[in-house]
Amino acid sequence: MKTPYRILRALPALLCALAIGCGPSGPTRLVMKFDVSRKANDDHPLQVEVVVAYDAELVDELDRLTANEWFEQREQRIRSNPDGAAFTYKRYELTPGLEVDDVELPLRGVPAQGILYAGYYSRGKHSARFDPARAQSVQFRQDAFRVIAGRITDPEGVSAQSVIGWTAIGLGAVGVGLGTYFAISSSDKATEASGLQQRNRERYNELVAEVEDDRLGMYISYGAGAVFLLTGMVVLLWPESDESPFREIVDDEADGGGLVFRW
Repeated sequence: MKTPYRILRALPALLCALAIGCGPSGPTRLVMKFDVSRKANDDHPLQVEVVVAYDAELVDELDRLTANEWFEQREQRIRSNPDGAAFTYKRYELTPGLEVDDVELPLRGVPAQGILYAGYYSRGKHSARFDPARAQSVQFRQDAFRVIAGRITDPEGVSAQSVIGWTAIGLGAVGVGLGTYFAISSSDKATEASGLQQRNRERYNELVAEVEDDRLGMYISYGAGAVFLLTGMVVLLWPESDESPFREIVDDEADGGGLVFRW
C-alpha cells in the first residue's frame, strides 16, 4: 500500500518540473511601447532598429556598435544571417507627434538579448541593450532615448497560473486513480473474506480490517481528487490579470506617439 502514497507525494515536484521543462528556454516574443516626443530628433523622422541576438558573443559585439555603425553595416549583417539563426531584427521609422501602436516581434524561444539603435542627428552612441523577455517602454526625446524595463512577459507557457492549475489537475487525476484502486481492492478483499468467516477466522479479521482501510483510502482519495480537479479548473479558467506589462514613466518631453512604417 506504500507505492500509491509515494506517487502522491512525488507528483507535485514532477508536474512542476515537466511544466517548466516542456516550456521554451527563452522569449518567444518581444513587446515594446514607443513614446516619441514632438521634439524627438529635432522634429525629424527617426530611424530605429530593434535587434535581438541569440549568441552571447554576438550580443557583446553588437552592444559595442554605435547606431551609425549599425546602420552602415546593416545590409551586410542581414545578408550573413539569411535564416535568422543569429539574430532577429525589425526596422521602424518614427514620426514625432503621431501615435504609435505597441510593437510585438516574434522570437525563437531561446536565450537572447536585445539592442536598440536610433538614428539621431545628434552626436552619441544612441544604442541601448535590453532584456527581450520583459516589456520595454522606449522614450524617444529630443536628442536621446531611454529604455525602461517592465514586467516579464515571456515565455508565455511558464506562468505561475498555468503551473498551479495543471499541477492541481494532475493531483486530482491521481486522487481519482487512487480512489478507484482502493475501491477495487476493498471489493476484492470483501469477496475473499465472505467465504472465510467460518474456515479461517484470523484471515477473515485481517481482510475485514484491510477492507475498512481501503474504503477510508477510497473516500479520502476521491474527495481530495475532486477538490484538486475543481481547484485546477478554476485556476486555469480564472482570467489572468489585464494589468499593463509596461512601466509607465511620466516625462514632459514624451508627449506624443509617432507614425510607424515597418519593413
